[in-house]
Amino acid sequence: MADETILEDDIFDVPTPVVIVISDARGKTATSVVEAAADQFGEDSVIIKSVGNVRDLATVTKYLDENVEEGVQTAVFHTIVDRNLRRDIRRELDGRGIPSIDLLGPAITVLMSLTGEEPKLEAGRRVDSKVEEL
Repeated sequence: MADETILEDDIFDVPTPVVIVISDARGKTATSVVEAAADQFGEDSVIIKSVGNVRDLATVTKYLDENVEEGVQTAVFHTIVDRNLRRDIRRELDGRGIPSIDLLGPAITVLMSLTGEEPKLEAGRRVDSKVEEL
């Protein structure tokens, strides 16, 4: 009888999901977005981990190998400027069955179509805010 109780308790001991933030700079932009989204859920609903200064797929692969635990729901949010690296990361995540969100690529594409300009594609590039507040 005691064994059945232990098994029932194990069913409800579900690990907290993990969101990994991957960035080619410090990761502040992606982390801010993930934190804002996570704030819409219960406290401690997800664990947020971050890996910054990513310059190649090997860094991401190594991080995933060492930090993704089997049985723990995991997702990745990333802000990678380099198109090829973005593509390679997406393929790696898809191959592992890890859902992901590219937070920067679609925004760059839309702004490129609006401006007709080519993006600078420089990781960590920040300029003074251009936001007009009401």
